[in-house]
Formats: sequence, C-alpha cells, structure tokens
Amino acid sequence: MAPRRRSNTGFIGVRLRPAGHFAAEITAGGTRVWLGTFYTKEAAARAYDVAAWRFGRPRHEMNFPEVRSLTEAQSLSTEPLLRSQGEARRYRSGQRRIDTTEADEQFMAQWRRDHPGAVEAERAFWKDKQTYRRERRAGKRQRKAEVEAEYAKGEASTWGEDDERWLWNLSSTASEDTPSEDEDFDF
Repeated sequence: MAPRRRSNTGFIGVRLRPAGHFAAEITAGGTRVWLGTFYTKEAAARAYDVAAWRFGRPRHEMNFPEVRSLTEAQSLSTEPLLRSQGEARRYRSGQRRIDTTEADEQFMAQWRRDHPGAVEAERAFWKDKQTYRRERRAGKRQRKAEVEAEYAKGEASTWGEDDERWLWNLSSTASEDTPSEDEDFDF
C-alpha cells in the first residue's frame, strides 16, 4: 500500500484548524478516529504516530520513522489541548475506539495465524465472486453493444409492441392528435 498523502501541514493525519490549532486523526478499520487538538503540528503528528504504532502500521506511514517503538513514541507525545467537556468526551471516545480497534486487529491477526485454511477459503470466495462480477459486466456490455448495433441498423425500436405511438406514427389521420416528443403519455 502506498504511503498516505501528507497534508498541507507536512504531516500525515494532521490538519490546521480555523482557530490556528492542529487536529490529529487516523483512520482505522474504516473509521476515522479523532486524536485531539494540539498547539503545534509536531505534537499532533506525534499523537498520530502513537496511534499508528498501536495499530501496527509500517514505519514508512509514520511522521517520525526514526522513533523505534511505541513506548518511545508515547514518551515523546503530549496530551491534547482539551478546551471543553465536549472535546474531552470526544477524546475519550477516540481513545476507546483506538483500544477496541487495536484489540480487534490483534485478534484477527491471531485468528489468521490459527486458521490458515479459512483465510485461503475466504480469498478463493472473493476471487470467484470477482470473476463472476467481471463476467456479468462483460455480458451486459456485450448485450448493450448488440442492442445499440440493432438500433443503428434500424432493426430495433425503443417502443414496445403495445405502445400507442405506433398507431399515431402509422395513422394517416394523425396530425393534430399526435403528441410531441416532449409531452407526457398516460398509458
């Protein structure tokens, strides 16, 4: 997986807030987790790195790859700036999400090690499903091309057999009574 794009602050997972502070967030398990608001972008980047260490991310996805362990990252990190009870509640909620996601990822890694046959079966299932979907899409594209070719030759029509427009089109007396293309039909 390619490394995440660095924001305009120069750090992954850090963005400038309108008040001039810096927010840190990380995505884990498809969920964006807010890590806090900090006075400096470096402090926010260090908070991101602590969370990245906890999630077992590779070092090339971190802001400070020279940090060698989670404990070292935690020792260099500072607490976020919590100006209100709402921000404190949001911070605690984020920390709970990090704990839960970390436990889930550890459990799934252990499960994959214990059940390699199930992992292979799941991969085979998704590969078969992907093949089925590709074939289905190819069939739809082919059918669409065939119908478009028939329309181009004049062999097919978008009007159904019971469509009243046939009568209007074929009738020699249909002059004023024929609705235009823009009018709605009541069928």
